[in-house]
Amino acid sequence: MLLAEFDFTDWWIRPFSDRWWQETVCSMLVGVTCGVLGCYVVLRRMALIGDALSHAVLPGVVIAFLITRDTGVFGLLAGALLAGVLTAVLVGAVSRLSRTKEDSSIGIVFTALFAIGIILVSALPRGLHFDLSCFLFGDPLAVDTADLVLMTVICPLVLGIIFMLYHPLRASSFDPVVAAAMGIPVIALHYLLMGMLSATVVAGLKTTGVILVVALIITPASSAYLLTNRLGTMMVLSGIFGGFSAVAGMTLSFVTNWPSGATMVVFAATIFTLVLLLSPSQGLLTRWLQRRRMRRHIQGEDILKTLYRCITSNAQVGVHAYSIERIYPAARVTRRQGERIVSELEHEGLLFRQDSNIGLTEKGTERAIEMVRSHRLWESYLTTHAGVSADEVHEQAEELEHVHDLADKIDQDLGHPEHDPHGEAIPRPPKTTD
Repeated sequence: MLLAEFDFTDWWIRPFSDRWWQETVCSMLVGVTCGVLGCYVVLRRMALIGDALSHAVLPGVVIAFLITRDTGVFGLLAGALLAGVLTAVLVGAVSRLSRTKEDSSIGIVFTALFAIGIILVSALPRGLHFDLSCFLFGDPLAVDTADLVLMTVICPLVLGIIFMLYHPLRASSFDPVVAAAMGIPVIALHYLLMGMLSATVVAGLKTTGVILVVALIITPASSAYLLTNRLGTMMVLSGIFGGFSAVAGMTLSFVTNWPSGATMVVFAATIFTLVLLLSPSQGLLTRWLQRRRMRRHIQGEDILKTLYRCITSNAQVGVHAYSIERIYPAARVTRRQGERIVSELEHEGLLFRQDSNIGLTEKGTERAIEMVRSHRLWESYLTTHAGVSADEVHEQAEELEHVHDLADKIDQDLGHPEHDPHGEAIPRPPKTTD
């Protein structure tokens, strides 16, 4: 019955109405601007001051409303800019003139200004109405042509300033001390950034509200930060993520009647979650796979080393293969892990299998000798340079032996020792032929 009453035509056509286009374009411009500007907020570790600005502009907006008696965006923008600059100045003054740390100063200033703004709203003369809920949470239905015009001015202006001042902003973001020594006006750039943040917050008032606009500033930039180490690429990705979150959130909110600002932020948070899991360099899943691959590599080297020790210490000449039931416990791997690792080592040509026995190939013997040499060199190094006793050095060398790239350097530093602290011979590296 419910399916029969549902109007699929309205479901598809409604999001693409004229009003949808106006509100979506405005939201997209807000998302792109927030995303690009957010890169500098993230790099400068200013997430808290970004949140502070979004709240501290309230008294400036209310005072502008009292003066103009109008909710026109240009008047509110002027008030917000003044409040934003005042916030930055007060935070710096409190930090500089007292023993209060910067994060505490931010908390003091923005809560005080926000409280003043609430008092001003409650004390408005009778007949004047300021929609505080619209200020806090946004109201896309209130977006009009003036808001769209404002964003078509602010977005190119902010992006243009960032493009023109790219090198000074980059230098002051990564190392403000060096930037100041180079003659870059670090303090002026800081206040310029605060002004652009304030303008962007006001521009996003009706689409997301001041509470959620912070998420569009921080979340897309954080997602891009996990994907690249280049600032230019980070800014492009962050702008794309912010714009997409705004468009997708606005479209879904039209279909479902969900709050548009919250829906945009959910999309931005979803993108961040996917990036956090799947980022090629810093993703949780990627790092888990790398750790898993490294653990299996170490276990494989332990199996090769254990086989080599069994072969070299066995009194029965000519025995080159040993039962897996003996090797696996000695190498500290389970049977399930061992079977999988042995298959990989066999595929690499490092060992061979004879029924339930395994043995080393020539290539596997060379790798095992390399491991034994690394282990005994690390034991010698730890007892000589780190003061570790010979009785305790074995376990530490068991972990460090897999860093065999340093074996030649340690061998040289120790003067090419022939025996380890336990009297065992240290194998010489295989001779290379041209």
